[in-house]
Amino acid sequence: MFKIGRDLGEYAVFIYQWSDPNLFSAVKAMLKLSQEWKYIPIVGLSPTILGGLRDKLDVPEGVRKKAKGNLSFSNPEVYKPYIETVTELARLKPPYLCLANEINLMAFSNVNEYIYFGHIYKKLYPIIKKISPETKVFVSFQWDTMVILDHKEPNKIKEHSKLIKLFRPEIDLFAFTSYPADHYARATDIPMDYYSKIYDHVKKDDKIMFMEIGWPAPGKEHYAKQEKFIISLPMFMRDVKPKVLAWSLLHDVKTPQLSNDLATTGLVTQKGEIKPAFHSYQELKNK
Repeated sequence: MFKIGRDLGEYAVFIYQWSDPNLFSAVKAMLKLSQEWKYIPIVGLSPTILGGLRDKLDVPEGVRKKAKGNLSFSNPEVYKPYIETVTELARLKPPYLCLANEINLMAFSNVNEYIYFGHIYKKLYPIIKKISPETKVFVSFQWDTMVILDHKEPNKIKEHSKLIKLFRPEIDLFAFTSYPADHYARATDIPMDYYSKIYDHVKKDDKIMFMEIGWPAPGKEHYAKQEKFIISLPMFMRDVKPKVLAWSLLHDVKTPQLSNDLATTGLVTQKGEIKPAFHSYQELKNK
């Protein structure tokens, strides 16, 4: 994985569920390998379950037992262990540390829980900075959902921006995920300003990262569409110019936690066969 990935870029993204019993050993291993292979690692911690609106917390088993059914960041039995987990990760001094993945999805079904999490995040930010001043601290937001919301309620864009502004000023960059194939059949259907509209929600001088971006290719008949999306990325990102643009998966995977579309966004099949999009993404790096 590390050898193949060197042809594609300098950054490596590793996202872990908070409930993962191997969380710390896995992060330590990936940080060590990243250093050996000369990658810049981006570590993400996801406290919400994969799938759906990501509005349910995905906590370690010990936390689940102590919480006694009250799985909320308003509960000390939940937020104190989360603070401990993040603090432990900060001690590993990763260059980038994301404290929640696609967290804005939570607000669509439970805005109070979203606000609770925001309070905990703001409490954690100075703690992390004291332990590891150079670590960039942030959360990621699901961009395609924001676009849909803005389109449905164009008069409430400022209201929608509050989901992002909640984390200011204790945020070092604004990270997004994007899977436009969920809403468009092909790259040519995507509006030219699809990503430029990010500046309806953040400032022009804010640092932008795409922590995940992908297009599915479950079979050879889909390879051309995936490749076309990648070839179009410089055009789509011409105004945004993200500091980091990380493809969602290197390899296709098979896991019940991911939908088939997301699981097949890899640039390499499960069998190790290189998809055409791999070479197109490699060209982006070379440019």
